[in-house]
Amino acid sequence: MARSDSRKRSRSRDPKDRSRSRSRKDSRSPSRGGGGKKKPDDYGVDTMKITDDDAAFILGKGGKTKEKVSRVSGAEIELFERDLILEIRGSKMQRRRAKKYAEGVMAQRTGPVMVTDDYDDGDLTMIQVPQEAVGFVTGRAGNFLRTIEEEWCTL
Repeated sequence: MARSDSRKRSRSRDPKDRSRSRSRKDSRSPSRGGGGKKKPDDYGVDTMKITDDDAAFILGKGGKTKEKVSRVSGAEIELFERDLILEIRGSKMQRRRAKKYAEGVMAQRTGPVMVTDDYDDGDLTMIQVPQEAVGFVTGRAGNFLRTIEEEWCTL
């Protein structure tokens, strides 16, 4: 059976025209042993025991909340749902911020959260939003606020 014109091979048979793959050491991902980031001297692991409800809230839809806390704090965060343990890995400051952000997220589950100046670790900018502008800043179903969080790496 003959091959139709629409299914012809697009690759050249000439060896000079073929792409060349990089050497193995150049193509390795940093997590697989070559050239990864060096861990800071104060790298460590902290754990937090949390409730089942808090675990669901920290995880967020599709794991997005946990990813956001990790991205903003710079820490690696793993949630062990079976044991209800939140594991936070990183430098002392990354762990401190991740714990603070996780506690803030969990506190939102039970009511409004008040952020004060003593909450600041050099990572806080507070903006007063006039009541008449709250709807605009929040956006439909919170979408504008989420866009700001994503773009500016904030919570």
